[in-house]
Amino acid sequence: MQIRAAGKTDRGLRRKTNQDYILVSPELGLFVIADGMGGHVAGEVASRLAVETMGDYWQKVRGGNPPPFLHRVHDDLPEEAKHLINSISLANSIIHEAQKKPEYHSMGTTISAILVEGDCFWCANVGDSPVYVCDRGRLVQISEEHSVEAEQRSLGRGDTWSSTNPMLKNILTRALGIRETVKIYITPVRPEPGDYLLICSDGLTNYVSEPLIQDILNESSISIQRKVDRLVNEANKHGGGDNISVIILEILKERKWRRLRKTFFDRDGS
Repeated sequence: MQIRAAGKTDRGLRRKTNQDYILVSPELGLFVIADGMGGHVAGEVASRLAVETMGDYWQKVRGGNPPPFLHRVHDDLPEEAKHLINSISLANSIIHEAQKKPEYHSMGTTISAILVEGDCFWCANVGDSPVYVCDRGRLVQISEEHSVEAEQRSLGRGDTWSSTNPMLKNILTRALGIRETVKIYITPVRPEPGDYLLICSDGLTNYVSEPLIQDILNESSISIQRKVDRLVNEANKHGGGDNISVIILEILKERKWRRLRKTFFDRDGS
């Protein structure tokens, strides 16, 4: 399956630094956004460590020298999904170890990643940086949100909790680096040609509504890089109160001859 990818990270209008870090690597089939947290430069360090660790890990996997597994991973998952989980677990361990330095104490980061393996895309995340698929024009979140607000919503108390505890809206229940081990959410998705996958930090979703995000993704007259730029610009236009990171993957439609050729050889058995 062929894809086209574009990404961008922006400081926003109110933050002095950018604690987001992204990876757009079609050659590795890996796309990652980390949204760091911590005082001074600690959030920047955590997000950079997470993304660089995953990038290095997958360089080794693609080179035929995969790192050993840190923990036992579900036996029912294929090898690439196990390695995606392991690469995030390794990033967690490295960030947790780095906290021994006083200046990095209590730093952490969210992580949201898409791994492309043929026709299957593996989505994995820790924290609240969402991942969406725009399937036949409809925006659907495929990541799992790990926040106090999300847990309260799952208990049917979302509206009351948000209105009475506004300062707790974005408190995370999971993040990389906080504990020695971390539980990672992972799910497969099989998009169709013409679909889009979107990874973003909450600096986008806190300022741009999902209907507007959906409309921009479905705009057929602009490139995906222009879609990325428009999403970032809309977040800044509506306040820009946080760092903003966006990665879009476009699932390309096969050219007619390639499709016919594949069909012919599949039927021929060659």
